[in-house]
Amino acid sequence: MVTVAAIIVLLTIFNVIKGEGQIPTGEGKIIGQPLIEVPVDLVSEKNDQNSVDAGHSPWRLDPAFVAQVFVNLLISPEGIKGDYPIPYEDVKITLNTGTEAIAKVNGDITPARYVYLKRLIRQDETGIWSVVGYDPAD
Repeated sequence: MVTVAAIIVLLTIFNVIKGEGQIPTGEGKIIGQPLIEVPVDLVSEKNDQNSVDAGHSPWRLDPAFVAQVFVNLLISPEGIKGDYPIPYEDVKITLNTGTEAIAKVNGDITPARYVYLKRLIRQDETGIWSVVGYDPAD
């Protein structure tokens, strides 16, 4: 038997996926809305998309990998040498609508707990993922 509360939850999630709603987290924020926005240079993103289309940087097609690189660059803004401080396995995609995604970053040393990504240039499986914001770790 489906309860009214379950139907409301499902409709809320459906509306969020369609981009018409928000889910309260109970922590004073809304899922889908980063606490810190990351400015995006669309000219640079278009150039990166062209580069991926030419066979370079295929990792930009994987939202978890994009989130991993972003968080590791927060730790080491001068660049990453050797192993990443935050491994790929510590990044889990918690929401992926195909055009928007949220990655949760686990671990004690991460400066960001959630990373928000969008496909800004092309909204299909060939489009690159771009970081548009994040929530700091506690």
